[in-house]
Amino acid sequence: MKNVNFLLVFVLFFVISCANEEKNIQIFGYSLHNDKIQKLKLNRIQKNNIKYFEYINSNDSIKDLKVIFNPEKDFLLVDMDTFYVLKNTYNSKVLEFKMYQTKENKSHNRTLVFNDTYGLLASLANGADFIFLKDSVSSNDRTIIFKEIFLDLNKIN
Repeated sequence: MKNVNFLLVFVLFFVISCANEEKNIQIFGYSLHNDKIQKLKLNRIQKNNIKYFEYINSNDSIKDLKVIFNPEKDFLLVDMDTFYVLKNTYNSKVLEFKMYQTKENKSHNRTLVFNDTYGLLASLANGADFIFLKDSVSSNDRTIIFKEIFLDLNKIN
């Protein structure tokens, strides 16, 4: 009987741990400054209440992006930088995205627009503005999304 219980616990643990991982989700990366579309694969992994989002560029591994989210303290780690939550948010039709920036005020601030279920929606930096969508959209739709995000980022609370 002990072996049956142990086997049941092992199978249950395996099923639960697999449920916290999603791999090879198709993502389209769009730049504000050109019409080039990056095709990415998103891997989402949750370990010990920390969520990992890996954006893999199949053409150039240097362009891979890894985002680590700590929901308890509500901050992101990206490229050895820590991004802290702002009061500003962006609301899509179905999800609310929080905005994150580093605490240091630099002349070239970088803002991340993120939701812990969806992942990264946008990375906004001087001359390097990108949105990451699960669907292909027209150039007009991309421009509207960028404008909405910029308006929400610059909104005074």
